Amino acid sequence: MSSKRTLLVACALAALCVAVSLPESLDWPARAALLAFGGAAIFWTLTELNGAYVAVAAALSLVATRAVEQQALIDGLGSKVVWLVIGTFVLGAAVAKSGLAGRLTALITGGGTTVGGLMWRMTFGILPLAFLIPSTSGRAAILLPLYRSLIEADDDERLARAVGLLIPSVIVISTICSLTGAGSHLVAVDLLERLSDKTIGFGQWMLWGLPFGLLACLVTAFVIGRLFLDRETRERRVARVEAEAGPLSAAEWRTGVVVAAMLGLWLTEGYHPFGIATVAVAGAVLLTMPVVGVLDWDEGVEAVNWSLILFIAASLVLGRALISTGAAKWLISSALTTSGITDDSPTLVVLLALSALGMSAHLYMVSHTARVAALLPPLLLLAQALHLNPVAVAFLANAGMDYCLTLPISSKALLVFQGGERQVWTSTDLLKLSAILAPAYTALIVAAYYLLWSRTGLAL
Repeated sequence: MSSKRTLLVACALAALCVAVSLPESLDWPARAALLAFGGAAIFWTLTELNGAYVAVAAALSLVATRAVEQQALIDGLGSKVVWLVIGTFVLGAAVAKSGLAGRLTALITGGGTTVGGLMWRMTFGILPLAFLIPSTSGRAAILLPLYRSLIEADDDERLARAVGLLIPSVIVISTICSLTGAGSHLVAVDLLERLSDKTIGFGQWMLWGLPFGLLACLVTAFVIGRLFLDRETRERRVARVEAEAGPLSAAEWRTGVVVAAMLGLWLTEGYHPFGIATVAVAGAVLLTMPVVGVLDWDEGVEAVNWSLILFIAASLVLGRALISTGAAKWLISSALTTSGITDDSPTLVVLLALSALGMSAHLYMVSHTARVAALLPPLLLLAQALHLNPVAVAFLANAGMDYCLTLPISSKALLVFQGGERQVWTSTDLLKLSAILAPAYTALIVAAYYLLWSRTGLAL
């Protein structure tokens, strides 16, 4: 880290310490929670330290300073959110190894399509992965070989740039479609349950998120196609990509049956005694079972992103500490006195404020999970103070925070596709795209709220 960056971090930490020490109404646990989370946010934003390392160190500092009990660390690791993410990582590895991921590649890049047709087919093909793989970087890793095969078979710089932007953009935008689309969604539901005794089930999330996410992905594909491809290129035939054919193998059948059963149990949550995390772990056990499974146990364990697991667990500790110590409540009370927003404010004003806060968060906090853990507790307490529907606030905030297409660093999926041997798009291209997509995404949020969400249980 450069000397200038070090000085900036030191100044930010000093300012944080001064700001936290000034309010007389805060007791020590609340001050400690604000220091821990504020310090983590500074290191997440201004340094290149591993995000999970920063989160774990911040959570440990809360225990060391007696702001929370040691049991808080154990509770974070034992959260159902953690077990759900572990199960779905194993699921994603099984889908890839069995060959079902290759079938998806064949479906997306079927011979004879035009460049424009390929853009639409890829959009529809990528979207289902949000239900199977809870990590944008994981989905990017699975699709990167497809992208490389495509640009090797069809050596067109314009196509490479358009598809190189389309894949990570759709990966990011489609996150809102599914409760399991990102670990941050599960953290959000956990915080919602703890603060309001309300929750969002898998089926509910899909009801609200899938139509919006699908439309947003289609808008994204349209904008990229018009910005980076001319009409002649869009109408040109794509070079054929070799792909597997023939009937499904035994491994593919077994994996498909397990995946279908898991999705069925997730969709019918509430009609049976099995929670979403239990279903995910059971699926992971089946997929690694001798004879029946398609992975051995060691492969399943290696498929889990343990850094992300620790990040989620530690972020849960930080988010819960903001609530339990009263720090989040103090933040909201302070914000209310200066914001001018009251329970009489028009719904559109509140909706736009939530959207702006959520969509801008990726500019100063690069992690999905960190954004949710930092912003959602205060927002839920704000909802309580303004007599707003906490479920609506949690979902709308997540819809905004799932948008992160302004800078490459804002999403690991973007970094995966920008950081290859052949850099086909630049940060300027991404800024150009976001200048159009961000207003369009905001307009879609407003339209979805009035046409769908407010009529199906998400009215503010």
